[in-house]
Amino acid sequence: MAGMFSRKAFFSLSALLLALGSGFAERPVLMAADILAVCPPTYRGQLRDWIDHRQRDGLSVSIVENQPDAKSLQAAIQASADPSTRYVLLVGDAPSIGTTCNPLLEIPTTYCATTVTAKYGSTATLSSDMPFGDFDGDGVPEAVVGRFPVKAESELKSLVQRIIRYEQNSDFGLWRGNLQLVGGIGGFGGMIDTAIESVTRTILTGVLPAETRTTVAYASPDHRFFPKAKSFTEAVIENYNRGARFWVYAGHGQVTHLDRVPSNAEGQPVLDCDSVGQLNCGGAASPIALLLACYTGAIDAPEDCFAERMLLADGGPIAVIAGTRVTMPYGNATAALGLIDGVYHQKEARLGDAWLRTLVQMQRETSNDRSATQMMIDSLAALISPAGTDLVDERREHVRLYNLLGDPTLRLHPPEPVDIKVAPGYNPGETITIESTCSIDGELTMTLDRPLGSASGDDDPNETSIASLTQPVTANQTHQCVFVLPTDVSGPLTVRCLVAGEQTWATASASTIVRQPAKQ
Repeated sequence: MAGMFSRKAFFSLSALLLALGSGFAERPVLMAADILAVCPPTYRGQLRDWIDHRQRDGLSVSIVENQPDAKSLQAAIQASADPSTRYVLLVGDAPSIGTTCNPLLEIPTTYCATTVTAKYGSTATLSSDMPFGDFDGDGVPEAVVGRFPVKAESELKSLVQRIIRYEQNSDFGLWRGNLQLVGGIGGFGGMIDTAIESVTRTILTGVLPAETRTTVAYASPDHRFFPKAKSFTEAVIENYNRGARFWVYAGHGQVTHLDRVPSNAEGQPVLDCDSVGQLNCGGAASPIALLLACYTGAIDAPEDCFAERMLLADGGPIAVIAGTRVTMPYGNATAALGLIDGVYHQKEARLGDAWLRTLVQMQRETSNDRSATQMMIDSLAALISPAGTDLVDERREHVRLYNLLGDPTLRLHPPEPVDIKVAPGYNPGETITIESTCSIDGELTMTLDRPLGSASGDDDPNETSIASLTQPVTANQTHQCVFVLPTDVSGPLTVRCLVAGEQTWATASASTIVRQPAKQ
């Protein structure tokens, strides 16, 4: 019978039996497993629901005793890890820089010297949780590290409940196909700002799968994507509350807030530690946030940083990836590209797997399989980075700069594929039939979309759909959607479809074109 149990299952069962037999809060379980959780005794009672949830999920969890300093904690984690260990969870906020760690409530963080970012005026050191996942000390993590930056049992209880609700959410509707991008005011100078925006737009249009529906808001008042009818902050919050799979901010940041609009003392922050309280998209439909900005993830600041407050807000993101000190355009773009690849193209099952893949790629000396987008970003690096052509150092510094606040084992629910059959071109006003087949039952929503920003005049540039149809579909059967094309539309179109099932979702896209009307 013993041969029927895997080592992973044995660890999980043993951990559960020991915890039940000896009292979880009094005696931590010390054995290697999929997840090493560093959790002070103060928080272990409230962490129990998360541990039970992960064990039901098929992952084994071991508790590592907290230590008063980073060096001792690294040694304790390394001693508890084995080849099966893929995730490290730190349960507790980091101590403020220059203060002594209280191991009953806080988890220490490591400090690394800055080299590249120092040329942008960064501090001499940066705080980083990444080294806790680097078991052999070679600079490349073997496990991904996440932190619950809680200061009280009530905060941990709320965060754990939100994580479980998110993963058990049976709403597989349109929000899962959405990504929201908020761009701050550049301020690096006209040519550099244009280059950064070009890279950002290329990531959206050339790297994200075409089935992803993107909403863009730029903080520059003269920009096409600047909302005109309300304040920028109101527009950002309103968009956020519609729900999205990812929420990305690219721009300037400070410890407690994002860039101001306008960018002066009288300007209103895009979001700050107070306005995050207005974020509310139904809780279980919360996005994962990526903050490509300086200081927003400074977990060792004397006050709560923006990323911490965002994560812990009742309606905030379910996880936040943010930098602890000065971040730079090239490093930011590389991090974003890696995460997009892991989530959208590799379809990793867990957030930590996608993020670990990103960190390992950023550590590479060179890449022989660079995409056209990556080569374009690399070619622009001499313009937008003080590191010039020395790109490896900048990438590696950003591996340490960015921390994951939230659960590294968070399940992402990657979608199933849909097969779409669409002709390469149509005439204006033509009645067309598009066929689709997927492996799940559910409700299909199919749209015909123009390119982002192609709306004319004062129309909202985020409004791209020219036609939409919703209908029930049955697994493995071909269904037809019939549209009548508008007579005044021509040019490229993207066919997007999303099937919302009871237990999962499916999505895909296809390209076609509406021909120019014949000249009379």
